[in-house]
Amino acid sequence: MKKLILSYLSLHLFLHTALASPGESEWELIKNENGIKVFTFETTDSDIVKAKAQIVIKTSLERVRVTLDDVDHRHEWMPFLKISEALSEYKNNKRIEYSHFSAPWPASDRDFVYQIELINNSDNKLVYKMFSVDSELKPDDGSYIRADLFEGIYTLKSVDSETTSVELIFHADPKGWLPNWITNIIQRVLPFKILRNLRNRLNSEVI
Repeated sequence: MKKLILSYLSLHLFLHTALASPGESEWELIKNENGIKVFTFETTDSDIVKAKAQIVIKTSLERVRVTLDDVDHRHEWMPFLKISEALSEYKNNKRIEYSHFSAPWPASDRDFVYQIELINNSDNKLVYKMFSVDSELKPDDGSYIRADLFEGIYTLKSVDSETTSVELIFHADPKGWLPNWITNIIQRVLPFKILRNLRNRLNSEVI
């Protein structure tokens, strides 16, 4: 009986992990343009597609990290971002952030409150993991539509001292009246624009 229970738990864990973390073969390449690849994945628990974008940037991992961490200037390169602020200091490599995104008329602006965790897997790899949270630091006052970030992951890998590969996984629900087919267009386009703008930002900075 003990072996049977252990076998069941192992199978349950395997299936849960497989569903939560799609393998590379399950991602569909939908765009390969200007040095940026975009993939999508049809999840089983949402009608909103998950998107992944990849790019290689001619700069050091440290410069990419500094740019991603610079919350005060993030609006200068992040598409549609109006306001971004850190609501707390890093503690155990985690902090709470707030972002306010503009939306074209007649849609309403969206905002997010999310936890970001910085994970240093090795000297040559850095991972940012983000997901929405409820926080007393920025309660929803109804000024904008509070969107839901299911998953946001930046993975930075150092190719060499002056080259970094960047991968962004993005899965969010903007909420409100937007139909899913419009949301899925945003899902497919936004990661491409984010990495394109990030590269342009790094290329334009004075070293």
